[in-house]
Amino acid sequence: MSETAGPNDALPPIIPLDEPPSPPPPAFAPPPLEAPPLRPIPFEDLEAIPGFWARVGAMFRLVFSNPMELFDRVPATEGLGAPWRFLLLLSIPVFLIMALLFFFVGMGIILAALEQTGKGEGRTIAAVMPLIFGAILLLMPLFTFLGMLVGGLFNHVFLWMWGGLKPGAGLGQTIRAYGYASAFIQIGGLIPYIGFLVQIAGMVVIGMGLARMHKTDTWRGVCAALTPLILLCCCGLIAAMAIPAIIAAAGR
Repeated sequence: MSETAGPNDALPPIIPLDEPPSPPPPAFAPPPLEAPPLRPIPFEDLEAIPGFWARVGAMFRLVFSNPMELFDRVPATEGLGAPWRFLLLLSIPVFLIMALLFFFVGMGIILAALEQTGKGEGRTIAAVMPLIFGAILLLMPLFTFLGMLVGGLFNHVFLWMWGGLKPGAGLGQTIRAYGYASAFIQIGGLIPYIGFLVQIAGMVVIGMGLARMHKTDTWRGVCAALTPLILLCCCGLIAAMAIPAIIAAAGR
């Protein structure tokens, strides 16, 4: 009898090959990958950029290349000293122009008035004007610090009113961001003919940046940044309409 399997004979069972043993479970789960810590903005990054003017130049490069990154990196550190110093540095041209205009225009008006009245006190007034000019320069750090505090506080309060404050960055970070951003805006405001438009655009950028920093809707941040300007325009319109009526009533 032949040992060859016929077509109706059962096939021999298939012997499974030995599967490789599964690797043992790891003794511990690897920690999740974390994003690298965010570096401070260039003006505060003494470790990466030791030179002062190099840090100032890096600030301009950051703002012109990616302005929103400025608001991302502001919460990496704390304190109001660094933004105040940067704002004070970029405020020097503005204050010099304002002080010189006050000095020359004011002195010219006073001397002209004294000449018309026949008084000989022009030299005394001319000697006092440089003292006033020096006082303005001495008060310049105080003006810049108060401007940074008030502007940042207004933006924070109006952002809260528009429902844009989220847990995370607080009032201090809003003031810090406003201080750095307003330093660039006031420099742009000195550009002839388009300085006002630069300031309006800068306020919009501040609103977008604060919305990004507080992780809220962009429109809320823009509305919060433009609210002081809108209120100022409304007050000016009301005053312009009320003053003629008051004058007419007084004339009667």
